[in-house]
Amino acid sequence: MSVERGEIITLRGGQHRAVMQWALRDFGPMDASAQIQVGTLAAGRGWYVDHIGFGTRRFGDKRAAWTVTRQLMGLHEGHWEEAPVNRRPFLVVRRSDGSRVLYDQNDDECLYSYWGELKDRFWGRYTAAMNAGTKLRNTTTHKLFEGFITLSEYTDPTEGTTRYVLERAREGGGDCRVIDYPDRELAETRYEQSVRGNARRNYPYQSSDVDGVPVDSASADPPGIRRLPSGEIVATADLDEYEGLYGPVTDHHRGGQ
Repeated sequence: MSVERGEIITLRGGQHRAVMQWALRDFGPMDASAQIQVGTLAAGRGWYVDHIGFGTRRFGDKRAAWTVTRQLMGLHEGHWEEAPVNRRPFLVVRRSDGSRVLYDQNDDECLYSYWGELKDRFWGRYTAAMNAGTKLRNTTTHKLFEGFITLSEYTDPTEGTTRYVLERAREGGGDCRVIDYPDRELAETRYEQSVRGNARRNYPYQSSDVDGVPVDSASADPPGIRRLPSGEIVATADLDEYEGLYGPVTDHHRGGQ
């Protein structure tokens, strides 16, 4: 199935009436409880189908809307139950300010978890588009963590619109969270808030373009922590025990920083 069928629209208050809504139950691994809402548009503009992961699209008549609804349901493992009409579940990952939580390694509340059997295909399209985008802002975390916080401009591969993506991984290979925004000013504000909110005096950033945050380009070891030539991280208090198990660390400076 092509989820690109129909015209992409934004639901606005007073211009639509929800008719039915369903919630996914007994969903598969790496999934979340997807929601689908179907309703009518004002001024005889037809019907809409809103899938929490794939967005809102307009269709000319009820039959087309119901056909697409059944096809969308078929993309997910589990079963669908009728649910009370409620816009709130949709606003968790597609927020009222226009931002979208695309991916979160530690939380199922993201679009990735709502893409069903298409999750890897869609995420591949988005990562390719973001990699082809233009990096606007960048902060690199302490060398111990090898993480980053970046802001980039890219073209949404589904809608063709320009968006601004904030990627945060406080630790390399983990803790990844990706949110995009329709407006650069809002995205820059959220980027600076993220950089400031994750700043730590004991673990200064290697680099940052945000004024006033702790930066140490040498990324020196913080008090009480030692980085060994092998790359391992050992607490100073445990160094004697470490050497007793693995032998002396010959080129390791044990005093001071």
